[in-house]
Amino acid sequence: MPSLSASCVPLPVTTLEDTSAEGLGRHRDELRPAAVAQLLRLRRARELTTAHVKLVAESVGVSVRTVWRWLAQAEESGSTEKAERRRFRVTDEIIDVLADYQGNVKRAHEHLVRAALAAGEEPVGLTTLHDAIARDLGPGFMAGLREGIPAARGFDPTFKRPAVARNHVWEGDHKQAPLVVMMPDRTVSKVWVTWFEDRSTSHVMGWAVTIGSAHRGSVLAAVRSAVLREDPYGPAGGLPHLVRVDGGADFLSKTVRRAFGLLGVPVHRVRSARHKGGVERLNRTGVTRFFADLPRYTKAPLLDHRRRVGEKDPPLTFEAFVDLLREWVREHNTQHVVERTGMTPLQAWLSDPTEIRPGPSAAELRAFMLESDHRVRKITSHGVEFAGRSYMPENGVGRIGVEVRVRWMPHHTHEIDLYSFRGDRFLGRAFLSDEATEELRAKVPADRDEHSAALRRALKRSGERKRERYLPSTQPELPIRAMRMTEREALDELAGPDRRSAAAPRRRAEPYTPLTPVPASWARPGQAAATAPSDLFSEDA
Repeated sequence: MPSLSASCVPLPVTTLEDTSAEGLGRHRDELRPAAVAQLLRLRRARELTTAHVKLVAESVGVSVRTVWRWLAQAEESGSTEKAERRRFRVTDEIIDVLADYQGNVKRAHEHLVRAALAAGEEPVGLTTLHDAIARDLGPGFMAGLREGIPAARGFDPTFKRPAVARNHVWEGDHKQAPLVVMMPDRTVSKVWVTWFEDRSTSHVMGWAVTIGSAHRGSVLAAVRSAVLREDPYGPAGGLPHLVRVDGGADFLSKTVRRAFGLLGVPVHRVRSARHKGGVERLNRTGVTRFFADLPRYTKAPLLDHRRRVGEKDPPLTFEAFVDLLREWVREHNTQHVVERTGMTPLQAWLSDPTEIRPGPSAAELRAFMLESDHRVRKITSHGVEFAGRSYMPENGVGRIGVEVRVRWMPHHTHEIDLYSFRGDRFLGRAFLSDEATEELRAKVPADRDEHSAALRRALKRSGERKRERYLPSTQPELPIRAMRMTEREALDELAGPDRRSAAAPRRRAEPYTPLTPVPASWARPGQAAATAPSDLFSEDA
């Protein structure tokens, strides 16, 4: 038996159990092209032996007969890749049907069955349709068909903001307290809380309470309490490098922007609430940990379809509410331990001496040998959580909730590979969110826009078809108003043309004669006056 050539496949010779596809961390379909290409080169050089085939079979974890079949298929088709399996796919026509039925798969299947039977074809099964939709469309696209583009955006992952130093970014917002308070004039009123939070340490920098509705004065009062460090405000304070707010008119008013401009603080307007998640989380925390425990909580449990628990209780006075809110903010800053930092907000703020904390950046090479722990993970709004870090998938738009399997290279965890947990299909790579390249950061919103555009086209086509389908029913004919006739005219019409001709004319033939005689001295049109006007006004008269 001749010895192996130096051009043999460079795979280690180990046992079948140790070199299975799971042990390598890669599926055999990924290893097949390189192995078959090497065997074809050996065959063209007339150096291929059974030993080479056995070595490949043991390395990949398949039988020798399977490797020979791979080689024969590659020579016949001219491609080393695995032949794509013929399966049912979701086409544009099926997407149109799903859009017509607002994402109802059952009704869409019934429509497809009727169309197939009318064409004399075999209809697709419901399970097959469900599998194809889950494989080709994803939950985000289906949510968009059911509820629209905003619902589809809820399935798109977003990057976590990079770590920042204290006072680097503040986030501000208004929050209406879900309760009523008693004013000094014995009237009840709702209150608004305006506050700013440091994004790095989750420290509530400053706040203000407003009766009725919040306004730009509320923002300026909260800014003042956040910037000042002396009693009773400090010790946290100072000027931030950036303030992040939403599109509220109060925060974007000329007065507030001028105040921040004089302080040298730029104001950044975000387009979505999730882009200022720190203060939004503070709003929810304030409801669950503070407002819900107070009297006259407007979202208390219902006793029946009208009454709530404690709705008749006496409300807090405005001064008592402010004192309780001040105490809760103090406890939040000094006693509440933030899981992200492991410290209270005040401890984290005091322990950070820097103003700017640059994020690390490094370039590493792609690895070929991967490992897997075979655990099921899901794509979340921040990507895939792995080893306590967030990874952003390059093809994650519309796939939130999809179960995946992670494979990685040891000691090179800057990027990982994602595979579907069922079917083990390669879904693409995922990169560390805080080390992602500009190309990936630009690709995610571009894919999101393309995903939304496809949904928008499907929904618009559905609306146009619906309008055309129901056009005859949505534009009724105007009623014709019948002509009205008097009783005399109706009788004359029934009597015929002879009777109508003999009827008396509507106007009299002789001239009109008034009941009161006209004086002879009056001038008639077209006739000379009987007496001249000068005679009527003579001295003798």
